[in-house]
Amino acid sequence: MLAEDKIVLLPDYIANQIAAGEVVQRPESVVKELVENSLDADAKEVAIIIQDAGKQLISVLDNGIGMSRNDLELSIKRHATSKIKTQEDLERISTYGFRGEALASITSVSNIEIRTRLQSDSHGWRLVSEPMKNPTIEPFNQAIGTQVFVRNLFFNVPARRKFLKSKLTEIRYISDTLIRFALANPDKRFTYYDEDTLVFDVHPSTLLERIAKLLGNDAKDGFLPIEYKNELMQITGFIGLPKFARPSNSGQYLFVNRRPVESRNLSFAVYSAFEHLLEKNYKPVYVLNITINPEKIDVNIHPQKNEVKFDNENYVYNTLRKAVATTLEANNLTTNINIENAEITTPYISINQQPQQSSDFLVVNQVTGEIVQPPRQTYPQNYPQTQFNREGNYQHLSKDTLDLLFHRDEQQSQSQPSMPTLAFSRPSADIIAELPNAAFWQLLNKYIFVQTSRGVLIVDQHNAHERVIYERTTERLNKLYANPQELLFPVDVQFSVAQVALIEELQEDLQILGFKFEKLEAETIRFFAIPKDVPSGSEASIMIEIIDDYTNNLRVRHSTKRDNLAASFSCKSAIKTGAKLSYEQMKKLVTDLMNCKMPYICPHGRPVVLELTLTDLDKQFGRI
Repeated sequence: MLAEDKIVLLPDYIANQIAAGEVVQRPESVVKELVENSLDADAKEVAIIIQDAGKQLISVLDNGIGMSRNDLELSIKRHATSKIKTQEDLERISTYGFRGEALASITSVSNIEIRTRLQSDSHGWRLVSEPMKNPTIEPFNQAIGTQVFVRNLFFNVPARRKFLKSKLTEIRYISDTLIRFALANPDKRFTYYDEDTLVFDVHPSTLLERIAKLLGNDAKDGFLPIEYKNELMQITGFIGLPKFARPSNSGQYLFVNRRPVESRNLSFAVYSAFEHLLEKNYKPVYVLNITINPEKIDVNIHPQKNEVKFDNENYVYNTLRKAVATTLEANNLTTNINIENAEITTPYISINQQPQQSSDFLVVNQVTGEIVQPPRQTYPQNYPQTQFNREGNYQHLSKDTLDLLFHRDEQQSQSQPSMPTLAFSRPSADIIAELPNAAFWQLLNKYIFVQTSRGVLIVDQHNAHERVIYERTTERLNKLYANPQELLFPVDVQFSVAQVALIEELQEDLQILGFKFEKLEAETIRFFAIPKDVPSGSEASIMIEIIDDYTNNLRVRHSTKRDNLAASFSCKSAIKTGAKLSYEQMKKLVTDLMNCKMPYICPHGRPVVLELTLTDLDKQFGRI
C-alpha cells in the first residue's frame, strides 16, 4: 500500500458491527429478525423467551425445516441467504428475510448459539459463536427445527446498551412486534415468555379469535370483516366500529403479504374512509392484510424492512379506501352525507306550549343565563322569526347575533377567527372576586359564559377541567400522595398484552394517582380503587384511553414520563364536551380554573378562556 493510499478494506467484525447499527437497534430488532427466520423456515410453532428485556437472553425456538451443517456454518456470514439467488428473485420477494445480514450482525454484538436439525438427519448440529472468535460446530442431539440463543446483547458496545430505554419499555417494544407477527399469521402458534412469566400462548385460530385473544374480547362484537378483491390485489381482515376508535395509532395493524409494514399514506386511506364517523383526533382500529403480486412492490427500501414501495401507490390507496368504505356502507355506517335535502334541526324545547321555533334561534333563560339544550327536533325552514320576549323568562338569540359575538362573517369563516385570546391584563384575583355574584350560562353544553365588569369570559368546559385536573395531578405526583376512592366491589378488566405492559411500566405513578390494582392471569387486571376524578364504572374505558393517549404523547411530546401521564389522565378524566352542567358546577369549575397557576391553556396547548370586552362589542355594533 502506497503512503498516499487512504482507503482500506474493513475487517469483517467491524463491518458486521456497522451493519448491526442499522439492523440491530435494540432487543426487539433481534426478536424480529429471528422470528422472521422461523416463519420463513415454514415453522408451525414459534416460542420466544426473553430475560432482562432481551439484554441477557433472547431465545427463539421453532419446528421449521432446520438447517444442514453447511447451511448452519454459512448462516452467520454476511450476505449469505437462502431467500434469493438471482436478480429476478430480488424483484419478487415473498419471504420476510432476504438480505443475509441479520445473523451476521447479531453475532457481532452478542454471544450466539444455534441448534438445528433437518428432518432427514439422524442428529442435529450446534454452533457457538462469539465476536472476534472463530465459531465452533459440533454434532448435537436436537429436535427437528432450529433454536437460537442470543446472550449478552451489546456487551461489546456499551454505548448501545446505555441508550436503551427502561426494561419495561424494551419489553413493550418486543411485545408489540410479537403481536404483529401473531396477527399476521393466525395459522401459527406463538408462545411468548418474559423470564418465567407466560405473556401469551396463542394457538392456530381464525383471525377474529386471534384479535380477541391479543387485543381484547371486545373485538368479537366490535370489528367488521373486510373481504375485497379485484384483478390486482386482495384486502382481508377486520376494521373496528367507530366507537372503538382511539386517540393514537396503537390499534392499527397493517400487513402487505403478511409483512408488518408502516405506511402513513395507507393509514390515511383507512382514516379517510371513516371521515365524519370519528371524533376529532380519534383514529380507527384495524387489522388488515393486503395481498398483492410481489413483483408489484419493493420491500428493499428500509434496513428494518418495515416499509414497502408500490408500483402504483395511488391505486393501492384508492383500493384500500374503497374496500373500507364499502364495508362501512354495507353495515349502515355510511360517510356520504347528502346535505342538499337534509332537514334542519335545532336544540329548541317548547316552553308552555310555545309554537315551533326556527333553527335560527337558541332559547336562553334570562334568570340563570342558561341556554336550554333539549332533544333535537325538526322544524320547517320557513317558520317566521320570533321576536325577543322581554316579558318572559326566555329570549331567542339569532344565529346572526351569535356570529357577531364570535366575530364571524362570510369572509372570516374561511380564515382564522378573530376572537382575541384572554391575556388577563388584570390579576386573576380580581376576576375571582367577581365570581360569587357573576352570571353563568352554558352554550350547547360546550362553552361556559361568565359575565364580568369588563365584558364576558368564554370558557371551554373540557379544556378548563383538563387544566384543573392536570395541576391537581402533577401536585399529587410530585408530593407522592394518592387520592383514591375505594370500590365497593373489585372490578376485573381485560386489556391487550401491549396495554398491560405499559400499565406495569407506569404502575408506581398510576398508584400515586389513585389507581389500586393487581394483575391476574393473562391480560386481566383487578381494580380495587380509582382516583376521585374518575367516575365510578368507567375504570376500563378511562384506563384504556389514558394508555392510548400516553402512547401517542410519547411520539409527539418531549416532556417527562410523569408530565405525559398527568396530561393523559387529565384529558381523559375531564368533563366531556356535551355534558350539561348546573349553575353551581359551572361556578365551581370556573373558580377552580381561576385558581390554577396557568389557567389560559390546557396541558395539550389548546386555549381555555377567551374574552369579549365591552369595547369589542361596541366596535361590532358601531358604537365606537
